Amino acid sequence: MDFTQTQSNLSLGFLSHSSTAPTPRRSQVTDDEPFSFQIDSSSRDAPPFPLQLMEKQTKDEVENEDRKSDDEVKEDDEEEEVEEFRILGHSMCLKRRRDGESLSSYSSSSKRASIEPPVGLESRQSAVRVWGNQPLCVADPDVFGIMEKEKQRQFKGIELIASENFVCRAVMQALGSHLTNKYSEGMPGARYYGGNQFIDEIETLCCERALAAFGLDSDNWGVNVQPYSCTSANFAVYTGLLLPGDRIMGLDTPSGGNTSHGYYTPNGRKVSGASIFFESLPYKINPQTGYVDYDKLEERALDFRPKILICGGSSYPREWDYARLRQIADKCGAMLMCDMAQISGLIAAKVMILFQFLTN
Repeated sequence: MDFTQTQSNLSLGFLSHSSTAPTPRRSQVTDDEPFSFQIDSSSRDAPPFPLQLMEKQTKDEVENEDRKSDDEVKEDDEEEEVEEFRILGHSMCLKRRRDGESLSSYSSSSKRASIEPPVGLESRQSAVRVWGNQPLCVADPDVFGIMEKEKQRQFKGIELIASENFVCRAVMQALGSHLTNKYSEGMPGARYYGGNQFIDEIETLCCERALAAFGLDSDNWGVNVQPYSCTSANFAVYTGLLLPGDRIMGLDTPSGGNTSHGYYTPNGRKVSGASIFFESLPYKINPQTGYVDYDKLEERALDFRPKILICGGSSYPREWDYARLRQIADKCGAMLMCDMAQISGLIAAKVMILFQFLTN
């Protein structure tokens, strides 16, 4: 609320019955306090508590009032219109200041208040700036300590998960940049929030580089670089091409498939979003050879009739027969989708060729 233009000529005090009369004393007032409190000694029969509410005072006014004698205080009290009444058994005193005195004192104090900044504002601003520039080890030493432990685990251990590679400093700098401050829902040129012109530039550049990395023609292929993991990317494909309850087929998780391909436990418990929202049927590897049994896969696909046939997995070390998978998908009327998160580096290096067999 803005009180700079208001004019107050009322002050309210509570009077309490007491056997001993306290010594009248004015309280110290600072510029940081929005109100000042003082003891009202106008009624000797009922000594008051220090609950008189008055407008904010400046330093000059406080110093001048502190130098006033008790006689001057009484004169000030005599210049006020006083009305006493009782509420719920408590004596109350309503004081009205003279209009001329109130307007002159308030106008001078309001002018000074509008010019002079509140005491302590600069120090508070400085404290906020210091806090914002603190490194993590100072701002949150607990989290920093745990992160250091994880760093040592990565440095001293041997990672056998191919996708958990060590990123370079440039990647870490980009991931820990000021871009984290910005909402960027939507697509380039069609965002829900404003101020995304530079986010659009980054995403457009990333899309162009992704197509170039895999040697794809932008006239025939598109790319979405927003998913941060294969699970979110897979689910984006499902929701874009399927309706709830539609059928999908993917490699069983114990055989090396990813849980996002519609995995459910042997007792039928659905543990992934794909298995909850869609009807999934897994296919498996031949336990004797370790390869996908394509004949069995074709038999089950023709019977199940999935809308999406998924190839690729998290821990399947064999190369896929993409040409055979394309034939099976065409026979059962399914789209062929490849989860290539684990082998994308090999595909970009042209060691593996598969895009010609996939549905675009």
